[in-house]
Amino acid sequence: MPRICITQRNRQNVPFQSTKEFYRRTVFIPHLDDILLSLNERFLSHHEIINSLQYVLPNMIVDKPYSNLKTAITFYQNDLKGYEDIIEAEYQLWQSKWNLVESRPSTAIEALHQCDQLMYPNMYELLKILSILPVSTATAERSFSTLRRLKNYLRNTTSESRLVGLALLSIHRDVDITDDMVLDKFSNSGKSRRLKLTI
Repeated sequence: MPRICITQRNRQNVPFQSTKEFYRRTVFIPHLDDILLSLNERFLSHHEIINSLQYVLPNMIVDKPYSNLKTAITFYQNDLKGYEDIIEAEYQLWQSKWNLVESRPSTAIEALHQCDQLMYPNMYELLKILSILPVSTATAERSFSTLRRLKNYLRNTTSESRLVGLALLSIHRDVDITDDMVLDKFSNSGKSRRLKLTI
């Protein structure tokens, strides 16, 4: 039923013809707006910085002006050494170096290996930042999830080395471990064990 009160203080009083339309206008659309706003706050604010930072790569730097890199330099100003005019001059040197070379590195790690830290200290720092940006906490979160599955009530008194071994076996399931490898590990450990093996 449509609400007939004059002033609605605690609920939204949107016009609707059916229950489906009411929930779409009061619940679904605001929820979608909130999700889109959260995604924009999380990712789009850094999108311009990342796009600007990629212009330090040798395959992107050819015939590109310094203004493309300026957003990243402003953001990472505390990590860089020197003033902006020094960084601009260093950028021009870095650009002229790669203008003469035909095979240019396309990734940040390859470019970092070919960057002289004494000659280009600011470009080296920017390449370091660019190469570590893709690192996330997914591996750490996976290990905690694995430990939550492994350390249950029955394994509460498990030692740390055994728990680490079980976690590594659970995480790296793609690694094949044969029985011979386990027996070799036991036999080469140097401890005397009384194992009754039935072969």
